This record gives sequence, structure tokens and C-alpha cells, in this order.
Amino acid sequence: MALIEKYSTYIFGIDLGTSNSAIAVYHKGRAEILKVDDGRYTLPSVVSVLDVETTLVGKQARSRMLVDPNNTVASIKREIGKLGEDGKPWNKEFPNRPERSYSATDISAFILTKLVMGAQQSSMDILQGTPRYAVICIPANFDDNQKNATIDAAKLAGLEVVSLIEEPVAAAIAYALEKDRDQTILIYDLGGGTFDVSLLRVDSTGEGLASFKILGKEGVQKLGGDDFDLEIMKIASAKFQESSEIDIFDLKKDQGGGVSPKALREAQQKLKEKAEIAKCELSQSQKALIEIPSLLKDGDGKVHNLEIEIDRSEFNDAIRPLLLQSKEAVERAIAAAKLTIEDISRIILVGGSTRVPLVREMLTEMFGKEPYSDIDPDTVVAAGAASFAATLSVPDDPDVQPQLDSSLVIDNLVTLNLGIEVRDRRFNLIIAKGLEIPADVPLSMSKEYSTQRDNQTEIRITVYQSSDTKEFIYEEGVTCIGEFLITKIPPKPKGAEKITITFELDQQNLLKVKAESSSGVGGALEIKRS
Repeated sequence: MALIEKYSTYIFGIDLGTSNSAIAVYHKGRAEILKVDDGRYTLPSVVSVLDVETTLVGKQARSRMLVDPNNTVASIKREIGKLGEDGKPWNKEFPNRPERSYSATDISAFILTKLVMGAQQSSMDILQGTPRYAVICIPANFDDNQKNATIDAAKLAGLEVVSLIEEPVAAAIAYALEKDRDQTILIYDLGGGTFDVSLLRVDSTGEGLASFKILGKEGVQKLGGDDFDLEIMKIASAKFQESSEIDIFDLKKDQGGGVSPKALREAQQKLKEKAEIAKCELSQSQKALIEIPSLLKDGDGKVHNLEIEIDRSEFNDAIRPLLLQSKEAVERAIAAAKLTIEDISRIILVGGSTRVPLVREMLTEMFGKEPYSDIDPDTVVAAGAASFAATLSVPDDPDVQPQLDSSLVIDNLVTLNLGIEVRDRRFNLIIAKGLEIPADVPLSMSKEYSTQRDNQTEIRITVYQSSDTKEFIYEEGVTCIGEFLITKIPPKPKGAEKITITFELDQQNLLKVKAESSSGVGGALEIKRS
């Protein structure tokens, strides 16, 4: 007789990060980060296909990023749910597994599966079963497609998503649970590949958390520690080129007596690993030494070593333009919230890249006070998600009940402008960015449209989003997030039948599209996402 799988009654908090991921549960009165990768509490978000049957995830995969780039994927969070210039989703073909291709959702599912398996193996005495339910963290600027793709990845990993939660909100929950005070806080979230800033008003009571009100949020989708590592690699490569006349980043040029692309990639991988170490060293001291014996052998058989020193000032000069992008996003968020710098009670740092001293220096200069640093920036998001998960239940599973007796209310804001395409390819706005989403009911906004021809029984609407106000759908920054087909429209002369299109957003900023005809003849309209 087959054994029935026993599921854990915990709802897990998962930080599916660009560079590293983590998983946590609320256990014995606190959020506990679970070990997932060789005794570590974080898992590198890297996947490498070794052969037809073997897929590496985590530290082993990361060591193959530059050695075997065609079979290795990192920073997949930057691609999930996005469409390319050809209008198609991101897809990856691995030479080591030619029988199929993989979407960003598939790759993310590998990472989630590894997280779950690692947590189960290390903490079975706590979990008492296989992880099934999860709260998954997402960047504050994720759109509808990215959120749904994240949910789909969880399903492929055998997880049921009870809720999504924005990473800055999760960090704020973890912070406020410890401090239990009323404050306006700024969450500066700089991870491996994405940047978010959110302003929240935290109102607490003596018996626990009362509410989180999001006042403003902005982000940069491609900014983080990966970019810092690359800047160190560029500095080191330039110094190496001075002595060897070999550019390890140029895979096409005939150089060094004929250095193979494979040897250059291997040199890049060695340098990347050392660059990450140097970045950490430069967070603690003013200089970092990068030593790589036998970095590569040129075509004449000469072995080239690398031994250079990088000053923190060099590093700061290289990354300063990147950090200015985050500063501009902070200023936009404060302006959108109609606040001033003096209104901010505390700056909370989230993400491992906030350990870089220049980040703290920039924020201290900007706000006139140092950021708060008594929480672990690598795991605070997963911890906050686990604490939020502890307040939830699963309606269809009576065994999963709230662990934390707390009245936790989150008032969110609309992340992006949402509208549809109308005549002359115009962007017709239905819900504006920055509107408040009530905690208890979804935000609902409607507009009325007419049929465009006689006896029209179907209308196809295309939904678009933008971070800024746009007039046309072909302008830069406007993205299509789906098509919907409305059917069963009563046949009438052109313009006689009115169709009301309603956009509905819940606290997770997930979009539902509804349609209703003015006459109501023929019953309710059907609407399907295509």
C-alpha cells in the first residue's frame, strides 16, 4: 500500500532572491531561518544543467557560472514574467539538455524545490512533514505578469501560495515585531540584482502590530551586488591587461598568442569568485588584495598570474553612479508619499549589498542620521514573511491555523499605471499608480466603452502598464501584461451596446478584469485571458 505524504502544518516564508534565497518558519514565538545549502541559511539563486539527468542548484551551480555559461543561469528573477522584444517570454535552451527549453518560471521552480528540500532535510524535527503552503516575497515594483509567474513557479515546486508579500513590507514586519512602536520608516532594499525603496507608516499597539500603511514605493529592476562585483572585475581586468596585454572579457579578439574562449571564461569565473570576496573585504577595510595564481596560460605557454590591490576609493568611484540610481528612486518615493526627509523616523537596510560602506555613507549624508543596522539584511525578508505567514490560515485545511495572534493590517498602493489600448494605439488609463488599496476590500475602477461595429459579439482588450504617465502604448516604459477576450455581447448596431470594463486589484496588486454589458441581455459576459 502506498504511503500518504504528510504535509507540514506551517506556512513558510520564502525570500526568492535575485542572488540568494532563504526560507523560514515561525516557531516557538519567533521567525526561524532554516538551513538549506550545506549548512548555510541562504541558497545562491543559480541553476546549472550538468547533463540530461543532473541539475545543480545553489553553491555548486554558482561555481559554474562563467566556466559553463551556456548551461548555467543566474539572476533569473530579473527575467521572470517578462516578455522579450519579440513579445515572447524569456526561454533558455541548455546544450547539455537539448530535448527541451526552460522558462524563467521553470528555473525559479528549481530554486524553490531546492529550498524546500534543504529545509526539510535540515529541520524535519521542526516541520513534521513536507512543506506545502508558503508566503512568497516579491519586489515592490513587480507587475501582474511577474507575480503570476512567481505563483506558477511555486506550483511547479509543489507549493501552494497562500499570499504574496512585498519584500519591503516583510522587512518592516520583522523590524516592527521586535520594536513595537509607531514610526514612519524607509526600507532601503538593495540585494544582488534588484533595488526597492518603500516608505511605510507602522502603527503599533501594546498587544502587537496594528497596521502597515505603504506611503510610497519605487525601484530599479536591475541594480545590486552583481553589478558591484562586475565593477571590481573590470578594475582587476584593466590592471591585468596592463601587465599581460590580455583582455579576459574579449572572447573574440585574437590575443595572447591565441587564448581560447574557454580559457578566458575560466579566468572570468576565477576572477568573479575573488571579486565577491574582495567586495566583502572592502566593506571591512580600506584595501583588498586579489591573488589568482595561474589565472590563465597564453598561446605561447606562458602562465599569467594576477596579484593586484584595490582601494576602497577605487571601488567607491566605480559604484557611485549605480548608487545614484538608488538615491534618485528614494527621492521619487519620498516625493510621491508627500513627505520630507525630516518625516522619516528610521532607515532600515535590507539585502546583503547594503553592507557596502558607501551605501551607508550616502544615506547618512542624505538623511542626516545613520541607518538602523540591528537586523540581518540577508534574512530579514524571509523572517518577516514567516511572521506574516504565522497570522494566516488555509480555509480548505483545518490543520493550518494562525500561530501568531496579531491583528496585522497592510494598506498597499497601486504599483503601476494600468489601462487598455484604444483607437490610434492610445493608452487609456483605468487605475492610476499610487492609489491606495484598502486593506479589507479590493480597489475597483471602471470605464465604459462602445462596440465598434454592427452586431459585434466579441471584444478583445489588451491590458498595458507603465510606471509613468503615457499617452501611447508604443512609448518606452509601456508593457503589455495580457489580452482578454470578452464574448456573449448582445448583437446590436454599432455603438448601441455599452461595455463596462472593471479592473480590480487586491492587496497583492494582482489584477482581475471584469466586463458587463449595458443591456444585460443574454446573461453575463464571459471574459477569458488569452
